[in-house]
Amino acid sequence: MIPLPSRRLVLWGAAVAVASLGALVYPGAALLVLTVDLLLGAAALLDWLITPGAEALDATRITPDRLSVLSPCSVAVLIRNRSSVPLHVRIRDSVPDTFTTETEELTGIVPASGEQRWEFRVKPRTRGSFSWGAIHVRYRSLLGLWERQESVAAAEQSRVYPNLVNLERYHLLARANRLEMLGIRKVRVRGNWEFESLREYVDGDDLRLIDWKATSRRSKMIVRNQEAERNQTVLLLVDSGRLMNAETAGASKLDHAVNTALMLAYVALARGDRVGLCTFSHDVHAWVVPRVHRAQIRLITEALYDLRGDFTETDHGRCLRLLAARFPKRALLIVLTDFVDAQTAADMIAHLHLAARRHLVLFAALKDPLLEQAARSHPVDAFEGFRKTAAVELLHERREVLERLRQMGAQVLDAEPSRLTPPLINRYLEITLRGLL
Repeated sequence: MIPLPSRRLVLWGAAVAVASLGALVYPGAALLVLTVDLLLGAAALLDWLITPGAEALDATRITPDRLSVLSPCSVAVLIRNRSSVPLHVRIRDSVPDTFTTETEELTGIVPASGEQRWEFRVKPRTRGSFSWGAIHVRYRSLLGLWERQESVAAAEQSRVYPNLVNLERYHLLARANRLEMLGIRKVRVRGNWEFESLREYVDGDDLRLIDWKATSRRSKMIVRNQEAERNQTVLLLVDSGRLMNAETAGASKLDHAVNTALMLAYVALARGDRVGLCTFSHDVHAWVVPRVHRAQIRLITEALYDLRGDFTETDHGRCLRLLAARFPKRALLIVLTDFVDAQTAADMIAHLHLAARRHLVLFAALKDPLLEQAARSHPVDAFEGFRKTAAVELLHERREVLERLRQMGAQVLDAEPSRLTPPLINRYLEITLRGLL
């Protein structure tokens, strides 16, 4: 327990010190000054003795079971007062360094033999497992002359997962047939469709899908849900190498790729497709066997939540060789990665060319918006002119690499990281619904 003089005690002590100096000029006031000194000292001692000790307070932190990256959430601090007097407290929590919060201090009164709960908001900036520290509590003495400070050990771990909020939003919008709000468009194709279920008609549904018998029975418009072929295999290959550490829109390319992969896995599993995952950079970090069970989304989430970007060069060949050994059957390979120029992408193209002989490759490149801004800029000096020239050359090589991938039969998508999810899901739906796999 650390005793800290309050502002009130400091001010009174300063006033008595000034009065003591005055006693040097007026010796007759010395006795009065001494009496005040003794009274102030006695009051301070009495206040310290009658104020409940550290054992009077308990502090507990309550955190959500799961936190999502870049999604604000509430954390609660519960203070229990075992003493018979109310206590005025100030609280500071030891928030992990990678969390942001606008609340530095919580204040209030904890009733006698009662408890008080405070909440504050935090926003995790990165995924992974993070440690909380102690809860620092200060409370005022009964006469207000002291403050007692105590650090309550409250070490615990919080797991920050990819953006799970979007999964719940997708689920709700899918049930309401409003996926266009997420940028996911309806794909209408010809072919053999299977009846899946009945549901109530909503604006925008194809009138040809109205089930008139069910409509007559229920006295409201009913349409048929129809599904194309299911049980196809989707393998998500997520690169965590050096280039994926670049930040855009407040997060790294890897964070955007992880969020996109998780959403795409959720959509594919909801359609009845088998989904697997491989994360890699210079080596393979995780491998999740393709399965169709709904519990698969939990396994994929666990594999992605603490995936960290490193500063090694990505070896696509190592990942694709492991894939060939563990899953030789034909599948849709969705590669979430990036590259710099044609020279560094040569090995990647060669390995993807081999993979494309057996699988259908959907290559999703996460482009750098700053590179395109530099290419469109209007230079005002020589340095900016050189920068624009380099950017234009790199974009030209990028288009050449993507064209080579198209020529070898791969599906190609080049999108900004923060806008990758809707077009990638749309492309996946087009591939599966058109039977390209």
